[in-house]
Amino acid sequence: MRQVKSVIVMSDIHLGRPSSYLYSKKSTYEQNRQALITLLRSLGPQDELVLNGDILELSLSSWDEIARETALFFELISEAGNYKRIVYIPGNHDHHFWRLLVEKICILNNLAKRNPLPDLDEYPFCFVDQKFSSKDHEVILNDLWPAGKPAPEIVIKYPHHLLQIEKKTADHQTYLITHGHFLEDLFRPMNILIEPARLDELEAFNNIWLEAFHYHLGQAGRLSNRVREILGSYERGGKPAQRTLKKVFDELYARLNRRVRIVWPFNWLIRHAIKKTIRKVSLNRHSELFGVPVNESLKKNIKSYIEKYLVSRYKSVMKRDYHFPGDPDIPLPFTFVFGHTHRPIEGEDIREASVKINDLVFPLVNSGGWLRSDAVGKDGGVNAGVVLLNQNGWTWHSLAGQIE
Repeated sequence: MRQVKSVIVMSDIHLGRPSSYLYSKKSTYEQNRQALITLLRSLGPQDELVLNGDILELSLSSWDEIARETALFFELISEAGNYKRIVYIPGNHDHHFWRLLVEKICILNNLAKRNPLPDLDEYPFCFVDQKFSSKDHEVILNDLWPAGKPAPEIVIKYPHHLLQIEKKTADHQTYLITHGHFLEDLFRPMNILIEPARLDELEAFNNIWLEAFHYHLGQAGRLSNRVREILGSYERGGKPAQRTLKKVFDELYARLNRRVRIVWPFNWLIRHAIKKTIRKVSLNRHSELFGVPVNESLKKNIKSYIEKYLVSRYKSVMKRDYHFPGDPDIPLPFTFVFGHTHRPIEGEDIREASVKINDLVFPLVNSGGWLRSDAVGKDGGVNAGVVLLNQNGWTWHSLAGQIE
């Protein structure tokens, strides 16, 4: 576990997506860019900059757009301040980047060197609790760092980043940082068929869902263009997109019914499920946690995730069976830092931002988001900003009213 003095966390930038505040083709880009540079400079040099998921918009943007926007983002970061290390934790929208990297390093690199490949029992574990550093591997992102400027170490980790902030006293504050998509049912559809026993299984069971709907659907030519068109209409509150989605579901039901001749009451149940899905997608365009900084439902899911997949996993006695690196047990309690919902925890919500497990209190921190469509009212950037972790605890630094 790494010990540091000061860290900045930001998430859900969605580089390459036109609705991102940092999309370079928008007329407000230079204003937004400068606002972020000013904020980062005011916070000073950092041991780490943690990019907590959904940084690359692989679901709904093309690779050339993403590469251009990422290069511009790295240029911004290089101007903003001195960061010894950049830690990137992929989320659901950039999960495919992690898959590509693991396959390149664990399979292709070993094939080229004629090294043994991981067997069927070990390979799935390569996707969990691993890290790849630019000091040891070509992690692809190095090539997008501005030429002529010294690059920090770039580390790709998944699904968590565990660190401690050095305090002036003997005690250290532990932080566990993760994107957070597995906190909601939408990203765990396979759990209905078989309940995962460990984090490895949670990832392996639902990996097919992440890849299909958060990468391949966005890279499917004309179909992807139609999906982007419909989603854009949703983000503008468009009724035509809702009607289109209803037609799609109705046609799916009709075809299914013709093939398998569904009888009552199953046909009624399926139609009811379709109507519920349409209603849910129409009202909550991104997910069931869209716009939620913290609430009782989310806290319940966080508590379950910590108990089942973190506290029971990170034990030194489990190292051999679970194939994860590191010897010591995870220090308890820790502060749980997540993104995904695009809404920071601040104001009155801070008092409710913790969960209790076995008489231990786990504070919660949400790292916000950077999509214009998430803004409430007319205040641009209400959801955008960065989290600072240092010896004084954590603070949210907002760009509300400074970006458009």
